Amino acid sequence: MKNTFAISHSAQHTQATSPAVREHYARLAAGSRSFQHASRTAASQRGQSFGNLVSVNVYQNNMSELAYLLRMLKTMSQTHRWITLIAPPSSFCLSLFTQAGISPQQIRIARATATHNPEALMKKALQSDTSAAVIAFGDIENFADANEDEGNATPCFVINGLPSRLH
Repeated sequence: MKNTFAISHSAQHTQATSPAVREHYARLAAGSRSFQHASRTAASQRGQSFGNLVSVNVYQNNMSELAYLLRMLKTMSQTHRWITLIAPPSSFCLSLFTQAGISPQQIRIARATATHNPEALMKKALQSDTSAAVIAFGDIENFADANEDEGNATPCFVINGLPSRLH
């Protein structure tokens, strides 16, 4: 029986996000470490500017953006730097990443506290420069200010609409 994934809330999908993720994947496959150009192009197509943040929208019957992201993360994890997850849902487990071939020892999870909100956690992760990629969960607008540093080359992704059955 084929599994279907229900979403508890509506996640918006734009035509610009999928090509941006694909372009990032193509650049990574070609050996490029410059993610900023593709992100700015996609953001300008949406009329928003979020530095090198890329929105990864997951919604019912379309997991292609998530699949691209997982392939990218597997390749990035080979640099032996952290894959940092910012504020994943409380029921989230690492099986999605380990099934994609990412070692759980390379995954670092930062959860929000009373003194550090998810945006502050993303800023800290980027400033430490120890991550191969930073992945946040929620709406991209919530993380727009966290990635202000133009010199930062760490790829940042914001997953929106992760179905509860994938946690």
